[in-house]
Amino acid sequence: MLPAMGGLASGMRTQAVKYSADSMAELKTDVDKLIVSLDKTMKTTADPNGSVSEVDRTKFGGGGAAWAEAQSAYTSYAKVRQSLVDLSKLLKDCLEGLGIAAVASQGGIEAMDEDIKLKMRGIYERTKVAHDQHEQQKNQSDPTANGSDGTTGGGSFQ
Repeated sequence: MLPAMGGLASGMRTQAVKYSADSMAELKTDVDKLIVSLDKTMKTTADPNGSVSEVDRTKFGGGGAAWAEAQSAYTSYAKVRQSLVDLSKLLKDCLEGLGIAAVASQGGIEAMDEDIKLKMRGIYERTKVAHDQHEQQKNQSDPTANGSDGTTGGGSFQ
């Protein structure tokens, strides 16, 4: 820490790592409600009786992809919905992982059952796959996003 900052940087780091499991659970609940609301709205739009179980491309008009704007709207809808579902799954895994980690911190990892260890490995693998996919998409959409911040030199911070 730099002496000129006097403890401010340390306090900021502490605040940055604090989290509230309740607020994370609340966020997951809100995301799930958003998915349900989106699905409900789309069902109502597609069929006033709400009997449509899945929104498909034909519900956006312009059959046979003849209307490019309808195709674009459907593509955006599908992408946003899938992103919300993926976020919900990741938040569920995060909350479960935090719970397991809290229990493990008290009794030690050696005291955990093998099925709990397997569950943590599964959470890790799903999170790693999601991260890798995100990085790949980010790199495809922005070829300059290769981890470089544009600076040169090989210096290190000491």
